Amino acid sequence: MEKHNQNNLTVVKHNHLNRASYTMTLDERRLILSCISRINPRETMPDEITVHASDFAHHWGINPKYAYDQLKEARQNLYDRNIRLHGDDGKITDLRWVYRASYADGEGYISMAFSPDIKPYLTELKSHFTSYHLMEVRNFKSGHAIRLYELMMQYKNTGWMDESVTDLKEMFGVANNYPAWGEFQRRVIKPAVKEINAVTNFSVKYTTKKRGRKISRVVFT
Repeated sequence: MEKHNQNNLTVVKHNHLNRASYTMTLDERRLILSCISRINPRETMPDEITVHASDFAHHWGINPKYAYDQLKEARQNLYDRNIRLHGDDGKITDLRWVYRASYADGEGYISMAFSPDIKPYLTELKSHFTSYHLMEVRNFKSGHAIRLYELMMQYKNTGWMDESVTDLKEMFGVANNYPAWGEFQRRVIKPAVKEINAVTNFSVKYTTKKRGRKISRVVFT
């Protein structure tokens, strides 16, 4: 089995996947990122990715006593999760993250195989991708904070990101949860920005734009 430098794992995703719409729990998000960080984005997709409970606990600061149970539950849920991709041509495509997920009690690890449809967004990447070190998001306790952080990493060279409220809700997977801007801001945006400012070296602020009386866009700097 290939050994990885556990403190230097990098998450690399095509920008279309980075901006995709999907819903995940915190542990599911941690597991998918742990799996992605084990892929060489310049090479072909491995047949299967293995994540050991001991590594999972190390990556995310989880009590090793509970890490395996968290892994197994996240593995099961990810098998049923959907991703919605929005193409540059306006085409919407629904994909699955994984098509095989397995574990063996007592062995302390889980194995997953990414679906063939998602491979072009994770492997053999030459341009239009977003990357960051897995340990940069280790201390986040909120899935929304991780999501905002990886969206911002796509624009780290410019230092700002301008998104419509509608697109943000889609990318956070809460399009049907918080119809009003005020609730979306209170439940998602403010806590995510606060956590990023608290646990990373970045200082994030945001402003809003209106269309008529309605908040229509958010600008992060």
